[in-house]
Parts: sequence; structure tokens; C-alpha cells
Amino acid sequence: MTESAGTIRIAPEVLATIVQLTARSVNGIRAMAETPHGRLLNRNTPESTRGVQVRVRDNAVQASLYVVVARGANMVAVGNEVQRAVIQAVHEMLGMTVRGINVYIQGVE
Repeated sequence: MTESAGTIRIAPEVLATIVQLTARSVNGIRAMAETPHGRLLNRNTPESTRGVQVRVRDNAVQASLYVVVARGANMVAVGNEVQRAVIQAVHEMLGMTVRGINVYIQGVE
């Protein structure tokens, strides 16, 4: 017999924080850049979600990340690693499907 204990809901800000922390942990990422509008859900973006826009539809995540990479880093390799790491983190921590992870390199430091 299986009983439902209720509903679990994860705030978009929590999802964005997981995505941002995961991206920042990738070797070659120096910082998160500003998102095009600097806002998440029509609110000012807190530092913990800077550089991340997330969208959830049908329990699937789509995210756009705006990053600054290290000088001399292979930008394609860093972008691919960010995608891989974020997909793995979202799947393992939240059990959610990832529809797409877009990485926009906004600068080099």
C-alpha cells in the first residue's frame, strides 16, 4: 500500500541557486554575468541567482546561464562542462528532467 504524504514544491529561486552554484563550481568559470534584464520572476535578482534564468514546464527544467570564463580557457569545453554538471545536479538533487541548458559567455577575465 502506497500513501501520498503530500506535495513537494521547490521555489524557482532555489532551483536557480542550485544551477548557479553548480555552474560556479566548474573549472574555468570566473563569475556569473548579469542576465539580460537582471530580474527573476519580475523581482530584483539576488546575488545567489545572478546570471541564471530558469523556467519549469511539465516538471522539466530549462535554464539560461550567463557566465564569465577564465582567460585562456577553452570556452566550448567550459560551456559543455557547465551543461553536463547542471543537468546532473538538477537530476540528482531534484529528480527533474532537464529540457535544455543554454550557456552564454559574456566575458573573459
